[in-house]
Amino acid sequence: MATIEIRLECQGCRKECRATISHGTSSAKFRCSSCGHTLLQARAIEGYVYVLSHPRMAGLIKVGFTKRLVAQEVQELNWVSGLPEHFVVEASFESSSPEKHAAEIHTRLASRRVQGMEYLEVDPPAAIRVVQQVVQAGMAPEAGEPALSEAQAAHPSPVPMWRWLCGLCKNEWTVAATPDRCPLCQSAAVVRLSAAA
Repeated sequence: MATIEIRLECQGCRKECRATISHGTSSAKFRCSSCGHTLLQARAIEGYVYVLSHPRMAGLIKVGFTKRLVAQEVQELNWVSGLPEHFVVEASFESSSPEKHAAEIHTRLASRRVQGMEYLEVDPPAAIRVVQQVVQAGMAPEAGEPALSEAQAAHPSPVPMWRWLCGLCKNEWTVAATPDRCPLCQSAAVVRLSAAA
């Protein structure tokens, strides 16, 4: 990968500044050399773990991972599946190790897996909680920490769910956590509509 140079105008003093990002940079914060105003914050994202549902497959969800944008993955999945309706992104989470996290999630929910398929018989809020636990913990629970039981996975405690709208692509989705970006187009123009029924 080549070094990337970004030219920015400082919002503090209006000076044109340059920032460079080289291969191997995992995060960086760039400041104006004149006034010290923060110009840009950047960080590398290894990938995402996502939870999908489909209107024609009630009671089933798909948990997967991608090292691309979730929108690209879902668009390809919709095209390849040939199904009459599109998959719905219930949630997506940045992951430091997306492939390992997805495998851990499938291990925890193994008894809910549809034989011979990559689908799980679990409702989206329960799956989202398991994904959050795995992604936020970095992989598996600490020694002595109880794993999510089947009863919890099958019958989750109520979690407030909200309807969200992307102001750019008009995608609507439901999720408990407050998203910082649209799961389809990655726009930050996200608006909370209402509590989900």
